[in-house]
Amino acid sequence: MATVRPFDRVNVTHEWGVLKEAVVGRVIDFRVPERLGAGLPDSLRFLPGPTRRDLPRWAGRLWSEADPEGYTRSVEQIDGLVRFLTGRGVSVRRPRKLTEHELGVYENDGDRFSMQTFVRDPMIVVGDHVIEAALRLPARFKERFGLRPVFAETVSRGARYSVMPPPSPVAVPEVASATGPFLEGGDVMVLGRDILVGHGRGGAASDAEGARWLARLLGDGYRVHEVPVSDQVIHLDDGLTTVREGLAVVCREQFVDGLPTPVADWELIDVSLRAAVDLLAGNSLVMSPGEVLVDERLAELAEALTARNVTVHTFPFDAVAAFAGGFRCAHHPLVRELDE
Repeated sequence: MATVRPFDRVNVTHEWGVLKEAVVGRVIDFRVPERLGAGLPDSLRFLPGPTRRDLPRWAGRLWSEADPEGYTRSVEQIDGLVRFLTGRGVSVRRPRKLTEHELGVYENDGDRFSMQTFVRDPMIVVGDHVIEAALRLPARFKERFGLRPVFAETVSRGARYSVMPPPSPVAVPEVASATGPFLEGGDVMVLGRDILVGHGRGGAASDAEGARWLARLLGDGYRVHEVPVSDQVIHLDDGLTTVREGLAVVCREQFVDGLPTPVADWELIDVSLRAAVDLLAGNSLVMSPGEVLVDERLAELAEALTARNVTVHTFPFDAVAAFAGGFRCAHHPLVRELDE
């Protein structure tokens, strides 16, 4: 298959624009922290139930050793996503693998937990502005290093590039009280000039100060809406997918102050909080207005979307979603085209 040349202009103005170019994560092995053998801290309550059950049993072991089937299937599922996107003509970029030295950054008592799967979070693209985000969980800070070649390449194409102040690392049990600003891509949704920024009551990801930092950066041309979300989810996109203008999949229970104004009067397809957390039911990948990728376990959601004239592609993604990230989390658009 011929390689699709990256587009000249980085530009993302709407969540539902036609996907032309994207970064897709990679699966890397990691050692489950020893300290989790004593149980998961409250700061990790957003993990799906089966994962919360398994991680203490896997403490101190490599993921590939503790759960070889899950590890292998995660690799296959991410690679399958890449094949699907490239087969549809989407130009796909990947983060480079982290070096051994980078993997050792922010070690906590010898733990070397690392992921590169969920590239949505370490970066944010608004228009032609590429932003290196500030992740709250210290073990995730290093993910930015693998993406910096992508950032540099976007700058060579004329993109603007900003870096949030790197946060000071703290122990995982203390992340809820850590000092930000924190801002993660899973909490940011671009709806034209309206930008939604979720910040969780659980204190595991973005905070209100991160939303205000973004508002100051973007300036008066944008309206940044702060959206408080339940402490049961990690990001806004656990329970919100804007399928096309006027239609969204939502988990109402995650919106502790009600639905954000820009989507409140849309046609809405509801999913439960349990489905949002355990199945990432609100976290789909939008290919174009009214065309989405959905986890194959979500047959009822697929039917509801199809009934509304949405083209639905279903794929296995359960092994990836076990770590609290769905299709949206596993990619970040660099180019979405939308006729305005």
